[in-house]
Amino acid sequence: MKRREVWGIALTVTAALEAWADHAIYEAYRAAARDDLLLYIGMPADSVSSWFRIAAILCGGAGLSFLLPSLIRRIRRKVPRRIVAWTIGVAAAVAVPHFGLMLLFAALGAFGIGDTTKIVAADVISVLVSQDGFDGDSVVIYAEYDEFHYKRVRDAPEIAGWPRVKDQDCRLQTAGNGLLLICGDKELKVYPEDAAG
Repeated sequence: MKRREVWGIALTVTAALEAWADHAIYEAYRAAARDDLLLYIGMPADSVSSWFRIAAILCGGAGLSFLLPSLIRRIRRKVPRRIVAWTIGVAAAVAVPHFGLMLLFAALGAFGIGDTTKIVAADVISVLVSQDGFDGDSVVIYAEYDEFHYKRVRDAPEIAGWPRVKDQDCRLQTAGNGLLLICGDKELKVYPEDAAG
């Protein structure tokens, strides 16, 4: 077995494991979303899933480019070898635009089309403020639910638009039975008990 074949097998197996991780994380994200929860692992889980998807596509492409030429060369008869080579070449040409689009949308998801900003109060209670990435007119506030989940508690059109929430000097304070999110000159009440799990 040649070094290229070993690398091809290793990269293809790595791509399969990354595709499995992408699927598992994205399914956990979707399951949480059905209950108005946001799975957050240092960043939203759909972004983590997208990073695994990017790695799977790149490793899979590299692995197959190492592995397939070696396997084709092992076919001893000339005509079957050419038929297999042409078939794989045509299949690759058809697959490239599809995987290119998948890579583009995975990159948009990985880099985050929108912004999710974590704001922590002095007593370590935190909220996530999520803003869409297009015109910024949709802002949602999530309060802590458990270690990895945040529960949607309210929309916040008061702080939508420009400047973006991540560019404002937002801070979080405890205020009675709730929290007070202060972004610039706007104050928003957040009631984390609505999110208690």
